[in-house]
Amino acid sequence: MTSKRSIGTSLAMPLLLLALAGCETTADNAPYEPNASMGMLIARDSCRSCHEISSSRESPNADAPPFREIINRPGMSDEQLAAWLRDAHNYPIEMGVHLEPHQVDSLVAYMLRLRSGDAPSGE
Repeated sequence: MTSKRSIGTSLAMPLLLLALAGCETTADNAPYEPNASMGMLIARDSCRSCHEISSSRESPNADAPPFREIINRPGMSDEQLAAWLRDAHNYPIEMGVHLEPHQVDSLVAYMLRLRSGDAPSGE
C-alpha cells in the first residue's frame, strides 16, 4: 500500500523541477556596455584605499598614482589601460582585489571621464 505522503512527494518533485525550469534565464547575446557609474563604484570599493580616484588630491598611497595622472599619460588609450588593469597591475594578494573583465571595462569608462580634468560627481 502506498502512503499519501509518498504519493505527494513523488508528485511534488516533477512540479518543483518544472517550476525551476521556468526560472532559467535565457542567454542574452547583447554585448556588454561599459558603465562609467558602475566603474565609479568599483573604484570606490576596490581602488581608493591606494589611489585618488577623482579629485586633484594626492593618493593615500604615495606609490599609487592618482587616476587622473594615469589616464592623462601621453599616449594612454582605453585599450592600453584595460590591458594594464587586466594583466599588468598584478594586484598583491593582500589587497584582495579581483576584477572581472566587465568590471575592468566599466572602470576604464569611469577613468576616461577624468581626461577632461573635471572631477566626476559623487566624490
